[in-house]
Amino acid sequence: MSYARQMLDSYPCTVIVDASVLSAAIDAISDCAQACTADTDADLGEQNLAEMVTCIRLSRDCTGICTATGGVISRLAEYHPSATRPLLEACVASARTAAMSANGMRTTSTAGSASGPARRPAD
Repeated sequence: MSYARQMLDSYPCTVIVDASVLSAAIDAISDCAQACTADTDADLGEQNLAEMVTCIRLSRDCTGICTATGGVISRLAEYHPSATRPLLEACVASARTAAMSANGMRTTSTAGSASGPARRPAD
């Protein structure tokens, strides 16, 4: 059982969204932030660092957006779709952009990175 699911199961009030979906979203967003952090670290080790600047920035943006989104959707006191939907959409968009950049860099990089933003939040 994931940490997010344990958190939801122990919450003393009624959660007004599907706990399974929310738990999966929290886990996916956390995984995405971790993958983008790892990608940034791997990119910083590349020989052609100047060529990696865009990929590094996109991965850092993705990490920040996913971390903020995970923090917001983990707060269970109240749920406001008008606030959370744009955050989730931004998380997905930044993850896709970072992944496309990382995949493009992997094909042109001479050293190549072992890690990358492989897991992304689902739509």
